[in-house]
Amino acid sequence: MKKLSLVVAFLLVSYALIFAQDKSDKLPYNRWEIGVNAGVANYLGATSFSKDASLKHVNDFNNDLGFGYGFFVKKNFTHVFALEGAYNGNTITGSPKAGLPLTTSGNTYKPYKTGISELALNTVWNMNNLFSSNKFDRKVYWYMKLGAAGTNVNNIQYSEGSEMKPWRFTIPVGTGLAFRLTDNVKLDIGTQWSLVNSNRLDGVNQGGHGIVLGVDRYPGYAIAQLRDQYLYTHAGLTFVLGKKPEKPAPIVEAPKPQPKPEPKPEPKPVPPAPPKHVTPACVGQIFKVYFGFDKWDLRPEAKAELDRLAKDMQENPSVNLEMKSYADSRGPASYNMKLTEKRGKSVLDYLTAKGISASRVNAQAFGDTQPINRCKKGVKCTEAEFQLNRRTETLVIE
Repeated sequence: MKKLSLVVAFLLVSYALIFAQDKSDKLPYNRWEIGVNAGVANYLGATSFSKDASLKHVNDFNNDLGFGYGFFVKKNFTHVFALEGAYNGNTITGSPKAGLPLTTSGNTYKPYKTGISELALNTVWNMNNLFSSNKFDRKVYWYMKLGAAGTNVNNIQYSEGSEMKPWRFTIPVGTGLAFRLTDNVKLDIGTQWSLVNSNRLDGVNQGGHGIVLGVDRYPGYAIAQLRDQYLYTHAGLTFVLGKKPEKPAPIVEAPKPQPKPEPKPEPKPVPPAPPKHVTPACVGQIFKVYFGFDKWDLRPEAKAELDRLAKDMQENPSVNLEMKSYADSRGPASYNMKLTEKRGKSVLDYLTAKGISASRVNAQAFGDTQPINRCKKGVKCTEAEFQLNRRTETLVIE
C-alpha cells in the first residue's frame, strides 16, 4: 500500500506540473469555498521516536481499505494562501499477521476496526502560483496542505479491552489536484497523511510492540514514543461561493466624425491651371485596435476598424502606414516585446488579406515601454486602465 501511495502522489505532482502554465484570462479573486469528499483510508503502522530506534517502523497487522468521508470550509486570502477548517471521518480495519498469537498480557491478537474523527485547521498552498511570477485563477492547479488537528479515536473492535483516551493531537499533511469545472465548481482529488499522538489505532496498547512467545520483537522501542499514522485518499466537489467579478467590456473609441463640407460659390471660369498635388483626406488619420490580456487575436470591433482602414488605402494607393504595437505593464519585458510583435503581425496579416501590400506598412513593436497612462511597472491599475495600453495604432502617411 505504501508503494501505491507513492505512485499516486507522483502521478498527481507530474500531472500538475504539465498544466503549470495553464491559466485563465481572468484576474485572481478572494472567495469562500465549501467542499465534500469521500474515499478510502488505511492504517500505515507506527513509527518510533525513541532514542534507540528513532523513525523505525512497526506494524503487526495486515491492513485493509476502509471507507472515509469529509467536508471543509475554506477562505482564500491571496493567489497562493488559504485557511481551511476540515472534518474527516474514517474507518480503518486489519487482521494480525501470521505468527503473532499472544501479547505480554496473554490476550490473543484479534482483527481490529477503528473509527476516526478528525477536526483540523489547515494552511493550503497553491503550488503553481507559489512558483510562478504570474498569479491567475488556473483551470488546473496543484495544492499542498499542512495543519494541526485533534483526532477522536474510537476502537469499535479491540484486540485489548483497555480504555482509549479521546482527542489526540494530530499533524495532517496533504496534497492533490483541483480541476475548475465551472466558475463555481471544482473537482478535487487528493490524499492526506496523518500522524496521530497515539499507539492504539490498531487496537493494541503496544501499538504493535511487545514480547511474543517470550521474544522481544522490537528491542530498543519505547512504547510511549510510538506514533500511529494513517492515509486518507479521496475525491470530491468544491463549491465556490458568491459571484466572480465580471470582466470589464473592452474600450472601443468611436470613429471620429468627418467634417461636413461647406457649400462653396460657383467658381468663375478661369483658364485651366497646371495640375497640383492633392493630399488624400485620409492622411493623418489614426486607427486604433485593442487586444485582450495576453492575446493577439483580433476582436470583431477591431476587424471593423481595419476594414475602414483597408478601404481608405485601396482608394488611395499613394498612402502608406506607420504601425506601432504596445502591451500593458504586467509580465516580463522580453515577453511583452514578443507579444506586441505578434499583435502587429495580426494587424498586418489582416490588411494583406484585404489586398494591401506589406511594403506599404512600417510595423514597429514597443512592448510595455510606452504606456499612455500611469500604469507603469509595479503600479496597481484597474483592468480598464490596463486595456488602454494593449493596442496597435496605425497612422496614415504619404
